[in-house]
Amino acid sequence: MEPMPEIPWGPAEKEAYRLKVLSEFERLRVELPDIDPNDLMLIVASLHRPFGTGKRFLLRPLPGGGFVF
Repeated sequence: MEPMPEIPWGPAEKEAYRLKVLSEFERLRVELPDIDPNDLMLIVASLHRPFGTGKRFLLRPLPGGGFVF
């Protein structure tokens, strides 16, 4: 199996990722007030991190729907 190619992960991509994560975090924080904010941030950041950035995901989507650790 060939390794996955690294994707561009420069300053512009990092800033877009940061803004996307913060936006989604703020939206979900209102909808899910009982979740610890630190846990929620970890989950949102993991879900939005692009594959191939060299970081492991906390959760990854399954083809049929849902998520797995």
